[in-house]
Amino acid sequence: MKPWVKYTRMLWVEYRILKAGLNMYCGSKEGIAMGSFFNLLVIFVALLLFGNSAFAVKSLDFTIHQEYVSTRALGMGNAFTAVADDHSALFYNPAALARREDGHLRMFLRGAIDAEYLTLIDDIESADGAATEDEEIDQYTELISKNYGNHFHSRVPTLGAMWVRPNWGVAIIPADLSIDIGVHQQVGPMLNVNAYLDTTFAYGYARDTRWLPKSHRLSMGAVLKAIHRVHVGEAISAIQLATDSEVFNTSNANEGMTLDLDIGFLYDPPVSGFLEYLKPSFAFVVRNAIDHGFQWNFNLIDENSGQPPNLERRIDIGSKFDIPNFWVFDPKIAIDVRDMLHPNWSLIKGFHAGAELYWKMFNWWKGHWSMGVNQGYWTAGFGARLAWFQLDLASYGEEVGTSETKKESRRYMLEMSLDF
Repeated sequence: MKPWVKYTRMLWVEYRILKAGLNMYCGSKEGIAMGSFFNLLVIFVALLLFGNSAFAVKSLDFTIHQEYVSTRALGMGNAFTAVADDHSALFYNPAALARREDGHLRMFLRGAIDAEYLTLIDDIESADGAATEDEEIDQYTELISKNYGNHFHSRVPTLGAMWVRPNWGVAIIPADLSIDIGVHQQVGPMLNVNAYLDTTFAYGYARDTRWLPKSHRLSMGAVLKAIHRVHVGEAISAIQLATDSEVFNTSNANEGMTLDLDIGFLYDPPVSGFLEYLKPSFAFVVRNAIDHGFQWNFNLIDENSGQPPNLERRIDIGSKFDIPNFWVFDPKIAIDVRDMLHPNWSLIKGFHAGAELYWKMFNWWKGHWSMGVNQGYWTAGFGARLAWFQLDLASYGEEVGTSETKKESRRYMLEMSLDF
């Protein structure tokens, strides 16, 4: 549908709604006729205001969007800054690359969704098939109103490959699409859509420092990231859904590319007594240290597209404690405070804690069980590797509410990969 046609149709629908409202207000059609000049003036002004508001209302977002997440990490509460002992060190703590003793290549396909997302999409499609436009608007209005305060999430697909070696690693993630839909009260109840489509290239390097005594171990690392992002942030009313039922319209997207830097530290202090058995490690990471925004626009979506939201500079701190091994198990616990400096940060949203029971029967048969707390909600995870095939599952909750009203978004993630 051409933009001017869509806009004209929206104005006509809004006119009919406003006229119906005035009829109800005056009590009869005769009442409208008696004050026709005043009513037409009100309608004209309202059309100017609300006709443009459909495009001007800013989408609300109370979440903390992550450029990359690990299924394994989410299973243990996303407390992974001081653990980071696999390929995901590139995005959780590049300093951990200095601790690698072998190479690892992972090619993965991942998806995450909440239980209600597909129901919402089905309801939108059902309303789109209404017999008349009036019924369609009524169904969309009812759909949005009944979901007031709810949140819907999808992160499908995430496709990529990572290759890590002792001291360095590279990552290519061609597609990482995430969609968050929150229903909030603005100019009436609205679907607040925030969608991100990222393409990421990253290179990381790390080394152990040499100026500390041998009883200390300090690793330092950095990752240079190139991210191209397409972002849609829209507040969609029932009227807009009646004219176009697409909740993720790329023609309204902003796009751009940025270069940024993550800097990480991983420290093992000298310990004695009981702490020798726990082998504590402490982490400090500055993510998106440059944070200069998406300055380069290739106009792949639209010639007039603007810049997506900044990545936002963040600080993560974390700790890990290894519990002594027994039989085929290698247990560990971790506690993190992440995403400090992000505009949506709070202590609850920043707190992460988890435990993992890693097991290894043979080099070609191993896996893990995990559990934790992510932003105040429980998490659980499972992973198993058989030869080259790896399967990871996680269930986790995220805080998507405001500072006054708490709201859990329960999500389920599945990842399949080939590991060499």
